Amino acid sequence: MFKKALIAATLVAATAATTVPAAANGQISFGVSAGNQEEADLIRGGLVLYQIANGGDPVEVLTNAANGSVGVIHQEGNGHNGSLSQNGNAAGGVFQFGNNTNAHLAQGHGDADLNFVFGW
Repeated sequence: MFKKALIAATLVAATAATTVPAAANGQISFGVSAGNQEEADLIRGGLVLYQIANGGDPVEVLTNAANGSVGVIHQEGNGHNGSLSQNGNAAGGVFQFGNNTNAHLAQGHGDADLNFVFGW
């Protein structure tokens, strides 16, 4: 129950905070980027809670304690291509749903971003 509520709350918050989504090649995507430290902390905390709620399955959980980065790649459906590249104290999430989506997130030091992609 907690997992579904967290996912729903994350999606609602992400939708409310984004601009018009980009659509191409049978997919639609939108992203959320932190504008200040408080927002970055919120994204980081949300990703940690997401990892705890999912227990690492079916999520690929990426945590690099050496550079302070935390990230999640979550894929539901078939044929997804996703990656997450982080450089120092970044927090990122790539969430792919449906079929055949492409999502790649590259982050620099201190970045905090969430990408949501839906494909058909």
